[in-house]
Amino acid sequence: MLSMTANPVLATRPPLPVRPQPHERDGRQPQQPGGGRPHPQRTAQHDGTAARQLLDSLYREYAPMVIRVAASALRAEDRDLADDIAQEVWLATWQHLLRGNEFRRPAGFLATRARRQAVDHYRLASVRCKQATDYTDDRAAAHAARVIGAAA
Repeated sequence: MLSMTANPVLATRPPLPVRPQPHERDGRQPQQPGGGRPHPQRTAQHDGTAARQLLDSLYREYAPMVIRVAASALRAEDRDLADDIAQEVWLATWQHLLRGNEFRRPAGFLATRARRQAVDHYRLASVRCKQATDYTDDRAAAHAARVIGAAA
């Protein structure tokens, strides 16, 4: 093991200087990012009625598009899940609106959310399948071998 005193270069370096913080120099507190002002989009309190009205108008206009995008992102045998995916999209949109967020392009937001929700469905299904398989069970191991053998 190498000690610090064995290496003369490390032993002769002076310690790094410690700079005083702004509040230590003049007693003032440090400035917050943005000058301590709240974000302009977050200042207005959004009540549930305004969000509900916006969600209702978005649903009337974009519901068919959300189902189409969800169905196109799913496998052909899973197309019946498009309504479930769309429901998850509308729930996430509702939560997005309740947090006081706004949309620049609602169609793009909803389409992206639908595609990602479909991908998340398959990702979570894969994880659930891996967690549910007990490889110490002989029947589960035989089933896994049949599935792997059929895929090969």
